[in-house]
Amino acid sequence: MIDLHIHSTASDGSYAPEQILKLAQKGGLRAISLTDHDSIAGIKEIYSAIHSYPIEFISGVEISCEPPEGFRQLGSIHMLGYGFSIYDRRLNQVLADAVTAREKRNPMIIQRLNDLGFDISMAEVVERFGADQTGRPHIAELLVEKGYVENFRAAFDLYMGKGKPAYVDKYKISCEDAIRIILDAGGLPVLAHPGLLDFEDEGGLEAFVDLLAGLGLEGLEVYYTDHDAAQVRTLESLARKKHLLTTGGSDFHGEFNRGVELGRGKGALCVCTSVFKALTERLVELRTQPRLGLLETNLNYRFKDRSLLSNALCHRSYLNENQSSCESDNERLEFLGDAVLGLCVGHMLMAGDPEKQEGELSKLRSNLVSEPGLAVMARKIDLGRFIKLGKGEFLSGGGDKNSILSDAFEAVIAAVYLDAGFDRTKAMLDALFETPVQKTLISSKTVDYKSTIQEYAQEHYGSTPEYVVEKEIGPDHDKTFEISICMDAVKALGRGKTKKAAEQDAARNALILINPDFT
Repeated sequence: MIDLHIHSTASDGSYAPEQILKLAQKGGLRAISLTDHDSIAGIKEIYSAIHSYPIEFISGVEISCEPPEGFRQLGSIHMLGYGFSIYDRRLNQVLADAVTAREKRNPMIIQRLNDLGFDISMAEVVERFGADQTGRPHIAELLVEKGYVENFRAAFDLYMGKGKPAYVDKYKISCEDAIRIILDAGGLPVLAHPGLLDFEDEGGLEAFVDLLAGLGLEGLEVYYTDHDAAQVRTLESLARKKHLLTTGGSDFHGEFNRGVELGRGKGALCVCTSVFKALTERLVELRTQPRLGLLETNLNYRFKDRSLLSNALCHRSYLNENQSSCESDNERLEFLGDAVLGLCVGHMLMAGDPEKQEGELSKLRSNLVSEPGLAVMARKIDLGRFIKLGKGEFLSGGGDKNSILSDAFEAVIAAVYLDAGFDRTKAMLDALFETPVQKTLISSKTVDYKSTIQEYAQEHYGSTPEYVVEKEIGPDHDKTFEISICMDAVKALGRGKTKKAAEQDAARNALILINPDFT
């Protein structure tokens, strides 16, 4: 059993991404996809935790779309995307635009509720649920908590549903744009819950699917919580007729949609693993035909001999399964790329700070060309989606593993070097590493506030400062930590997105209390 339609706290669900993994394991699910509304923020949390669970995972999203001409009566269309790269630039820009629109929409909803006499504010919503991706479900939950409505559903039925007095329309893009963006990001566009769409005539659904298929639609969500048996049969038949994939899921929102269980919907839903197998086989098929022109654009370099690039992208797991399609894996190129990177980055560091000595420069270079450092650079050019991986490695999230990304990045640099020579390779790396090198040089001069105040405390009080986590604000995938530092009569608070950053901020604030001139 699988579930390919799930929402988390990254959009309008009540459970954090890793909580969903735990629920999926408890429920015996074999595979899932996280399909938050206009958001992929929760996928990184899934990627970082998935290796601890016996569950397969593919990236997902649910994009709100404007219906095309001739189908305006359908209202809002939802397009699911599966298996795309979460680092695709255009996809991320579209989703960022949706977040901006939501940030404008929420206060408008609050204002309309205020006009109706409800004492509710945006500040209360943020305080209760965090600032990230709050929306109508969170406002509805607050209305329930404050006693303005009897239950969650009533908030929509009476006030915030379409056509109701506090309704504000959401941000949408065209179906054509949604399909193209998902395809360009390496994913599969699937029409969400088509059985819920209200067509004026009997042939409306098929005509609509024909239109979307012509734009590149890859599948239909056939198995869905609110599809009855007759609808499932109709949609299965339509998918076969149009040569489209079938998918399915519960549309799980946790406490924000009570009565819908993960993997089981309202009790009768059961999506077979064969659906996931067909979906992933199609994704693997697409990855064997990578659009290398997109990667060349991200690199700002066009290969004269693309076979070098193809070899640089061939991971040994892929070669093991496809002996005839690659002459060799990319490991020899990794060796060469490591040397080229070391030379170019070392030169940038020396030029950036003529006063630094060999020992300091070596440490800085090691950080920049370390596995995590190169993985960051690989994600910057969206390299993971182009790496040819074996099926098992692909399904375990190999395209986002630091080790695989960093090795492939080195191999690609070697391919550029062999194709164009040192000067062109250095120019490309100068552009890619300009900001990281500058940040590294600046941070190397930054005061370590924790070390400074520890030295002060030991000298003046004969003890070391104590740090205490006072508060954790926001959802699991986007926490802000508030940490206090206590040292004799001195106490200060600090905030940061990590505990380490919050401790540094607290130490800095304590130093300012001790000496206001400290900067």
